Amino acid sequence: MNAPDPVSRRSGLDAALIDSTAPLPVNWYFDPAWFEREMQVLFASGPGYSGHRLMVPEVGDTMTLPWTEHGKALVHARGGIHLLSNVCRHRQGLLLEGRSRVENIVCPLHRWTYDLDGRLLGAPDFDRPPDCALPRTALHSWQELLFAGPRNAAADLADFPLAADYDFSGYVFDRMQVDECDFNWKEFLEIFLELYHVQAVHPGLQRFVDAGNYEWGFGERWSYQIMGVRDELREQTSANYARYRDAILAYSGGVLPKYGTVWSILYPNVMIEWYPCALVVSTLIPRSPERTTNVVEFYYPEEVHAFERHIVEAHQAAYAESAAEDAAACRRLRRGRRALWLAGEDDTGPFHSPHEDGMIHFHAWLRREMRQRRTV
Repeated sequence: MNAPDPVSRRSGLDAALIDSTAPLPVNWYFDPAWFEREMQVLFASGPGYSGHRLMVPEVGDTMTLPWTEHGKALVHARGGIHLLSNVCRHRQGLLLEGRSRVENIVCPLHRWTYDLDGRLLGAPDFDRPPDCALPRTALHSWQELLFAGPRNAAADLADFPLAADYDFSGYVFDRMQVDECDFNWKEFLEIFLELYHVQAVHPGLQRFVDAGNYEWGFGERWSYQIMGVRDELREQTSANYARYRDAILAYSGGVLPKYGTVWSILYPNVMIEWYPCALVVSTLIPRSPERTTNVVEFYYPEEVHAFERHIVEAHQAAYAESAAEDAAACRRLRRGRRALWLAGEDDTGPFHSPHEDGMIHFHAWLRREMRQRRTV
């Protein structure tokens, strides 16, 4: 797919949906009972993203998942990748830490030993090993992103038209960061899913991309937003974005990238982001009405990762700049809404279309999902 035409704003959102969708009431961001319903209706039945194959690319590779308190681990066995419990069946100690490569999984406390499929091989001084395999969750995949939930992510994304832009072939996993956010998960997505704030909140980003040149696309459980790239990418921008811009132009010999960026989401919580020479996966883990964990994974072409580390560092610095600006915007939303909530008041302003079409689609999806399962 080509980048949008210059100075264009295209959206495939149904006009009837725009007219019929209302912003969310304030209590949906703070009410503990409503939060629990969201967890049951949206997340317990969701796709359950667990990580990417590139985290554990070879047989014997393991990686514990920090947002589970390292209670779960991706393990690459001979038959494929499993999501295993990382808690020993003997006295419940953690088995693995971080990333590693092992032949078997051995508990550091009492030397109970499991194979890479989770079967118990040996328990010292027991006449025979007890029947205590590690619990294992089946995984399914889309673009080698691994999912453990009941929803089939590949089916949900079957009509997603930008799959080729999220091809991880030739990429490697660089690192993961876990950010703790002091606001509601929906506030994070509202900022992610609207372009109205870009010029006011992102002085560096909005001079790197062409903020007036964008395209929205929508499916039943996904959306994307393409930001165009400026023909004159040399325009003054922030120090971080200037460094990233200069690095990618030097690497490409001055050839402009295909897009400025592409931001996509699989509801309820998996964001997949395209940047020049980089792919990012971000996953929101709601903890409470006013606390959210954001797990961010960075991936780069193997050549860039190995030999062009300045591109990696420049991209992550630019990404961090925009992420900090978005977090500040989310906190401002939370503070205003919390003031209304504590006063027993409510307020819902109008949507701007097309700048906020992604938010409209999200609000409509959320209302539909919650309405269809009222009894949960």
